[in-house]
Amino acid sequence: MSLKFEAINNSEIKIKQIKGLDTIPVRHAVLRKGKPIEACPIPQDDLESTFHFGLFYQNKLVGVCTFVIDQSHYFNDAKQYRLRAMGVLDNYQGLNFGKQLLNHGVVFLKEKNIGRLWFNARINAVNFYKNNGFETIGNIFDIPNVGDHYVMHKKL
Repeated sequence: MSLKFEAINNSEIKIKQIKGLDTIPVRHAVLRKGKPIEACPIPQDDLESTFHFGLFYQNKLVGVCTFVIDQSHYFNDAKQYRLRAMGVLDNYQGLNFGKQLLNHGVVFLKEKNIGRLWFNARINAVNFYKNNGFETIGNIFDIPNVGDHYVMHKKL
């Protein structure tokens, strides 16, 4: 099923805060394909300071992202958050759902007076993030069993 040629009704899109456990099916399908479900949680999932958002289309969870407190050595901002485990189900990619989800998180963090958002971006996602106002810093590095990444960031 591909929605790329269907008209998307924005009234059928809802972004809301969800629990870490709710992100697992999308993380597994998009970010941990072929790996055990146990590879999907991240250590900060259950912290009170962690925020998870889900994008629902026609009441189906199709995209997720997680924001955690984390300081990068690259930046001096006192309040930094890190984007973790962002993904949109394959059949729903290319519909601006990822952009909407990311922008929702950025606005949310700005309202909390967070100074910078940073993350490790997979090489195949770098252009998506650049198109959404993020920059790379440093060199490409490998995350074992995941692949090559860049650190990306944006001053909020």
